[in-house]
Amino acid sequence: MASKGDHQHLLNVGREGFAALDEFFGPRRVPPPPFQGLQRQRQFPAPHVQNRHVSPPKEAVLNCLEAAEIYGGAVFLDYRKRKPAPIRKV
Repeated sequence: MASKGDHQHLLNVGREGFAALDEFFGPRRVPPPPFQGLQRQRQFPAPHVQNRHVSPPKEAVLNCLEAAEIYGGAVFLDYRKRKPAPIRKV
């Protein structure tokens, strides 16, 4: 069980983390209203496919770390180890 000081420290870390997320993404939006029965689905036109040759970039491309350093931003990295997908036998 965490002591009282550890609990307060965790609360402060959580507040700072969510404040950083709110600053980056903006405040939470109001959730959409619940589903109200059947609605007509919107029809989208068929996509127009165009084959074009894309030339390589002429200038150097920034990665996320360089962009954050230049523009004064923050980078959130995820170093969690991911479990491999289970293999299903049929």
